[in-house]
Amino acid sequence: MTKQRGFTLVELVIVISLIAILSATAGGLFLKTDRFATLGAREQLVSTAILAQKKALANVISGSPVSLVISQTSSEWLFVVSQSGDSFDPRRAERAGATLSINGSNLSDGGSVSISFDENAETGTSTQFSFVADNSHSLCIADSGFSYIGTCQP
Repeated sequence: MTKQRGFTLVELVIVISLIAILSATAGGLFLKTDRFATLGAREQLVSTAILAQKKALANVISGSPVSLVISQTSSEWLFVVSQSGDSFDPRRAERAGATLSINGSNLSDGGSVSISFDENAETGTSTQFSFVADNSHSLCIADSGFSYIGTCQP
């Protein structure tokens, strides 16, 4: 009987499976995290806008509107909900070189925009936000105060 050299099909399949598993788990180490900065920022703004809407509906301080202020620095965005000088749970999101467009105009470093929610949690006007880097993520705060992902609908 002659001795054969090589791998069996089972051994080959196991080795290929192990290589696939290792490359799938290690692949995440090579992804650029700044690609997710715009998505994370949009989600933070959605969450903060919902907080502002809930505070306005709860009417914590009678007759006082709730403000959502979006500020931009060279490295981050800051989302702050306030009512009568009190701030609630400010949130930050890294910019990682991304830009924020509000109703088609880019927010500049050091700039800010404020949205006011009345006692019915309405803003009175729709506001379109677009976080742009390698990809774009849009958000609309409707005149009714409702926040949703996507572009504002008439």
